[in-house]
Parts: sequence; C-alpha cells; structure tokens
Amino acid sequence: MNIFIHNKKNAIPITIIGKNDLKSYFKKNLSHNNWIKQNQFTAQPGEILIIPDTNGKIEAVLIGESSKDNPYSELFASKLSKSLPANNYYFTNVTTYNHLPYISWAMGCYKYNKTENIQTKLFLPDEIKSDVENTVKSIHFTMDLINHPANILNTDYFAELIKKYFSDKNCKINEIKGDDLLKNNFPLIYEVGKASKYEPRLIDITWGNKNKPKIILIGKGVTFDTGGLDIKPSSGMLLMKKDMGGAANILGLASMIILNKLDVNLRVLIPIVENSISGNSFRPGDILQSRCGLSVEIGNTDAEGRLILADSLSLADEDNPDLIIDMATLTGAARVALGPEIVPFFSTNDLFAQDLQKISNDLQDPVWQMPFFVPYSKWLDNDISDINNSPNTPFAGSIVAAEFLKKFVKKTKNYMHFDVFSWNAGTNPSIPKGGAAQGIRSIYAFIKNHYNLS
Repeated sequence: MNIFIHNKKNAIPITIIGKNDLKSYFKKNLSHNNWIKQNQFTAQPGEILIIPDTNGKIEAVLIGESSKDNPYSELFASKLSKSLPANNYYFTNVTTYNHLPYISWAMGCYKYNKTENIQTKLFLPDEIKSDVENTVKSIHFTMDLINHPANILNTDYFAELIKKYFSDKNCKINEIKGDDLLKNNFPLIYEVGKASKYEPRLIDITWGNKNKPKIILIGKGVTFDTGGLDIKPSSGMLLMKKDMGGAANILGLASMIILNKLDVNLRVLIPIVENSISGNSFRPGDILQSRCGLSVEIGNTDAEGRLILADSLSLADEDNPDLIIDMATLTGAARVALGPEIVPFFSTNDLFAQDLQKISNDLQDPVWQMPFFVPYSKWLDNDISDINNSPNTPFAGSIVAAEFLKKFVKKTKNYMHFDVFSWNAGTNPSIPKGGAAQGIRSIYAFIKNHYNLS
C-alpha cells in the first residue's frame, strides 16, 4: 500500500500540539519561535503550520489538537494528507497502538477510480502495520463500490467485482441468479429484480474454520432503486446508486475479517437486484411468497430492500449461526432519527449492543442502538396475507422495517440489523465526500473482542 512508508529516515516530523502546549514547544524549539509568531499560529483545532529550515525545505509540521468534544478528534489526519506537499512524514506524539490517525491519513488520500502514485506518505509503525493496512484496503474497497455509477455497477458487474476481490482469499463463492432463484426458493429476491435486464442474484461466500463460531453477514445489494411502480421523484432517485451501500459495507467488514484471519466460520450473503420498471414489475397489492413461507402483500414497491433481505435472512437462519448481522440502506426514517453520520442498529441481545456502543465511541465510528418494539410489529399484520411490507403509517419507519426483518429470524438468538446511510454529503469532514464505510470498524472490533480473537 503506497500510502505508507515503513522507515522514517529523512521523514519530516508532524507534531500535534494543544493551545496550552505552545509555550513548552517554544522553549524546546527556539529556532521555530519567530516563524510561529509571524504566522500567528495559535494551535487552533486542525490549524496547520509548515515550518521551513534555513534552506527553505520543510523542517517540521504542527497541527492544532482537536477539541475533546469532537467525536472525530483522532481522525484529524485526513486534512494533513490532502494539504501537505509531497514528501515523507511521521507523527512525533501519536501513541504506538492508536490506529485512528493513520486510518484518517489514508482517508485523505482516497480518490475514486484513480490509481496514480501517492507522493505524500506517512510512516506506519510495524506494530500496527497489518491491522491498519487491512482496514484501509477494506474501507477503500467499500467506498469504491458505492461510488460506482449504476450504469457501470449493474448486477452482473457487481457480482464480478465481488468474485474477483474474494477469489484469491481462500473463499468458496456460489452464485444463484435469474430463474434459478425460483428453483432454489428465493422468490422475493427474484420478484424484486425480475423487471431489470440485469438478472437478480444471490452471492454466497464462505470462509474460515467450520469448527469455530458461525457468523453470517448479509448486505442489501440494490444497484439502483427507481422505487419500482411506486416510482420515486427525481430528487429521491439522485443518490440511488448507493442503495447497495449495505452490501458494500458488509463486504468491507468481511474483508477485514478475512485479511486479519479472524478464527471464525464466516458466511456472507449478498442479494443483488436492480429495482427497475417494466411490464413484468411486481405491483402494489401483489401477494408474494417468501422463502420461509410467510406471505407478503406489497404495500409499496419502494420498500424492496426488506424483501430481498427477508429471503437472505431465512437462509441464514436455517444455518443455525451464533450471530447474524445485516446492513442495509433501508429507511429515510433512520436519517430523520439520527442523521447521516450515526448508524442506527437493532439487536436482540442487549449485552452485545452495549459492548458495540462502547467500542464505537472508542473507535470514533458512531452507531446507536434503536429498539425492537413488538407493539409496532402488529402494524405489519394484514387481512389477506401474513404481513404487509410497508404498512400505511407515518410513524417509526425504521423500527417497523426492523420488526419486518426480525420475522424472518426464527431460531437465531443473536441478530443485529444496521440501517446505514453509506454516504457522506460533506457533513463529516474526517472522511471523503461520497460513498462511506460506516460502522464496520466498530462491528469488526466487536466480533474480534467478543469471540476473544485478539
């Protein structure tokens, strides 16, 4: 990975400095005092000062320490990697096992679909080299997938990219597509995707030690969402290339697990469809059968993500895993509740949720527990089918969607659902605009810690 160097010889020091530390810095670095004062550097959070030597070359870099109430205080380095001149650098006062500034530096280096050699590089200590590089590779993979436009990332190409990425990682990969979805009892995945010229499919990846805890990850892979016959307005369709963001985040999480060789039995299920419009589109009012036997009336064709997840969850549940995790760009209600940066999640195990919440705070990768609430699940009840995919209520949309999904997890005790946005419109300055990896660093650390895989 050409973002980092592994020898800091001749590299330029970067010092993180607080407002109250300037006087101490002056005493230790007398030759820098005039330059600092002339440039009126006061170590404001994120403020950068480049200090030259007598020959005009860069001798040192100072950056103002982030304020303690900044939830991304350790993710300050993306600004450095974007703004510093081409050279090699190293941090003088970042603790050895603090991954976050190094991950942040790599986020500042990210450019979609660009492969040019990066000239502004950072020294990465050997102690965290593997963890950081594997994390960065996985996050960049997630971001690339989300940023692909839908005319490129159709269902065929999405499946091809997944197989290409995981084929050399000792994974077993199976693909079921088109009419074979019906033969293998995945009717909801088929129905949602049948209107597109690009066939719907289910990608099934297995990896790891079969004698270890079984973890199944599921990601919603809608390559573009018109809304179906309940068509979205143009404004609602602009970002729908990212409706596969749940799948992209799950694939990034799987990549972290595999690259770091966590000792688990991993299965990854990615239902991939385009929710398109044609003469054979599924319709409002249709009653569809699901894999597990529940009948579903279609209250809204734009609530398609929960349908393809339903069949995938049923398959996962049949496998008796220790833990099922799904991620999906599922509801606008989740954004109303928590905005674009905090990932709401639902868990059938409150102890798991508490552990994950603490980890996410420590890793500055925010998630927040929302409640499963059984009384709201009654809103899904239907007169002419077992359930409705989108009941006619304006309330608690994210909870209702989570309760819908939970109906397809009948045996597995530990289930977590993440209603992820997968996009940064610029509100979060610590990561690039565009496709976003959200929550997966936290989930990875939770899995590693919970199953004692350190």
